[in-house]
Amino acid sequence: MKSQDKELNRLLKAAAAAPKPSPGAARFALEARVLGAWRAAGAADNGEFLVAWFRRAAICGAVLAVASLAWTYHAPANRAGGEGAVADSAMGMGVE
Repeated sequence: MKSQDKELNRLLKAAAAAPKPSPGAARFALEARVLGAWRAAGAADNGEFLVAWFRRAAICGAVLAVASLAWTYHAPANRAGGEGAVADSAMGMGVE
């Protein structure tokens, strides 16, 4: 029994002398699991970000198209009379 006590004491002394990890440091196994899950989540991305981005771009494009149409239909209502009408018709014939 004394030999077991000596071995146990030697083991406990060795364990007490071992370096202790700092309280804020994560163990390697935990870091590996977290990083593995993070990489797996990044690889499983189905493009949801791109779908949202294209949806916003399409909405902005539609708003710009409606604004352009409104601007175009609003512009002829403000035609000037007299000399302005002659210049406008001359420019219109030159463009066509």
